[in-house]
Amino acid sequence: MLATICGEPIDRIPWAPRMDLWYVANRENGELPERFTGLNMVELAKELDVACHAVRADFTNLRSPDHLLLRGFGLDLHNDYPFTIKVAGLPIEFHHDGENFVTTIKTPAGEITTHTYLTAEMLRNGISLPFIKSYPIEDKNDLEAVAQVFEHLEVIPTPDAYAEFQKRIGDQGVAVAAGLYAASPMHLILHDLMNIEQFFNFYYEDLEALYKLTDRMEPFFEAVFDAVMLCDAEVIYWGSNYDQNITWPPFFRDEIVPWLKKVSKRVHAAGKLLLTHTDGENKALLPLYPSCEFDIAESVCPHPMTACTLKEIRESLGSETTVWGGIPSISLLDNSMVEDEFEKYLDEMFSELGTGERLILGISDNVPPEANLSRFEKIKQKIESFGQVGWGKTKSDKL
Repeated sequence: MLATICGEPIDRIPWAPRMDLWYVANRENGELPERFTGLNMVELAKELDVACHAVRADFTNLRSPDHLLLRGFGLDLHNDYPFTIKVAGLPIEFHHDGENFVTTIKTPAGEITTHTYLTAEMLRNGISLPFIKSYPIEDKNDLEAVAQVFEHLEVIPTPDAYAEFQKRIGDQGVAVAAGLYAASPMHLILHDLMNIEQFFNFYYEDLEALYKLTDRMEPFFEAVFDAVMLCDAEVIYWGSNYDQNITWPPFFRDEIVPWLKKVSKRVHAAGKLLLTHTDGENKALLPLYPSCEFDIAESVCPHPMTACTLKEIRESLGSETTVWGGIPSISLLDNSMVEDEFEKYLDEMFSELGTGERLILGISDNVPPEANLSRFEKIKQKIESFGQVGWGKTKSDKL
């Protein structure tokens, strides 16, 4: 996988499907095949004879409630992360009943309360991260208090925690070190700190107030990045979930590109690689991606789930960017693609791979709970038939 990202010749295209949603859902529904019972993601990958999708953490290991204390602020924690976060110097109350998680932080500017939830039904659907029910910012009066919360967040590097994660993954995959879901402070406000419709109104009617908040959030973002860079990871994760309708092109250009570009420069200066999670409708964003200078576009979702084919996405990203993904999740569902349609889809996709360089095949975004896993074998057969990958190799060389 690392050789692929660096553009070096390899013996075959890597195949690393993300399995945590499938695993959690089938485990919670009592439908996990016996041979997979009790396995972690590395062991599952070995059993399936695929590479381990080790991006950020093993999310089949359900988190302790304390790891969800700041989820309402768009911040989650995990034992595999290279950092942890504490609220320093402000009174805090945290209550949970196993499904609801309520956090209240008292600041000089007032109290901020968030409510997130993770129900048994959500777990049965494979969801392992709570959804936000009550946002920190309900109106303009909350901006100062939220700014004070971020100014009191203490970031503590935990490189040893990441090292354990990396050791567990071993040579079954690349242990991608977790950064923040949001690429920038403004992206976090949009994604997690307020209702999305409210955000659009704020962004167009009171952008100056939002920029004042992002200015005070930036030191926290810098502290998280500094902590992540202390771990011994080859690949760093930063930013996720871009969509042309939500992170629309002018917003992406102004609020996300500068941060990804800044992060990429520091990552590259340290001899590391940058991965960002691009899952979403990306057609209108593709022209902006090269300016971000990231190395890996992960969870790339093509047609028929989005407007672009895998070929179009790879051509837009250019020859220096690795695509990780490319197989839409619905292709594994019998009720979405019958067997003949699936085989035809694979034939067309592989016929357009060219030399196959800088491609890690995966499922966009996650293997669904009802997936027909026998189709993994057909994907592996196509990979085997495609053969070696290297610069200068053409389809005619394969014939």
